[in-house]
Amino acid sequence: MSNIVSVKPNDDYTLLIELDNRHKIIYDMRPRLQAARFCGLADLNRFKEVKVEHEKTLVWDNLCQITIDEIINMIER
Repeated sequence: MSNIVSVKPNDDYTLLIELDNRHKIIYDMRPRLQAARFCGLADLNRFKEVKVEHEKTLVWDNLCQITIDEIINMIER
């Protein structure tokens, strides 16, 4: 599986994720903001605090994170 090189949060709750294989993913987090796991990210300022951790995970804090594998699985559905 590819590694995350960078992530850019956008004002519309999408993430531009760049991978080490030169692919880019635009991932829409809006549908996920209703889930208890991600509801705190409805605050746009908090949403924009996303960081890449260990090249595989997007992290907002220790309790709110999502892996590249999970993102790809959601896209493939």
